[in-house]
Amino acid sequence: MKNLKFVFSALLLVSLSSCLDTEEKIVLNANNSGTYSMTIDLGRMLKMASSMGNKTDGNKGKEKKDTTIYLKDVLNKAENLTPAEKALYKDAMVNVKMDEANNEMKLVMSSPFKNAAGLTELKNSFPAMMSKLKVFEKATGEKEKTGEDDDDMKMESKSPNPVGDQFSFMAVPGKISNTVTNLDAFKKKIANDSTLAVMKQMTSMMGDFNYRTIIVLPKAVKKYDGPGSSISPDKKTLTFFTTLAEMLEHPEKVSYELEY
Repeated sequence: MKNLKFVFSALLLVSLSSCLDTEEKIVLNANNSGTYSMTIDLGRMLKMASSMGNKTDGNKGKEKKDTTIYLKDVLNKAENLTPAEKALYKDAMVNVKMDEANNEMKLVMSSPFKNAAGLTELKNSFPAMMSKLKVFEKATGEKEKTGEDDDDMKMESKSPNPVGDQFSFMAVPGKISNTVTNLDAFKKKIANDSTLAVMKQMTSMMGDFNYRTIIVLPKAVKKYDGPGSSISPDKKTLTFFTTLAEMLEHPEKVSYELEY
């Protein structure tokens, strides 16, 4: 249970910045509707927490769960959202699957969208919305932060995404891009942000964090550019791959764009 609390605290601190092993997937239909999802693998984080804990109890008290939260159930009780936000997230879901004894834990967030504007909004606000609705607390069974927990996780309250404000994501029919808005500001953020400093320290213990973006198009791509790119034989599925180290050392290389 203590291991889960550690991982949950770290999840709030860094996972929403896409700096754990993360796979983001965008599936587009011909009418510009589709599905946006993000899968975060916390296995290495859980393993590190286990290695730092008490090993004498073996598997005693190890948790195993598979929990799905449908946001429509949460939205009905939410009073701090606009009608537009409720409409966008009404079919969204969050799944947490964990096997603490085997150091396995994955978080999946998914939501359909009706058009390019909906995709843009999901991409820009999904993690922050999950935090706003306290979905992670509900999915993991953790209580809301109070007292000592506030002190332990006070860094998280600064921002759900330490570098999110440095990127500009755009989706319009026929084009998608995710670019660094201001390279100098990005580099300054990297140099001075305390949360990013914690992330760097974590990589020395856990290895680098991987970030993969998969985009499935309704037709063949015309042109594309991005980090670690690969393309399917039918030219409809593109994959961009980068790491935390690459993002921090060469932020100019982590932007991507495509036309189809």
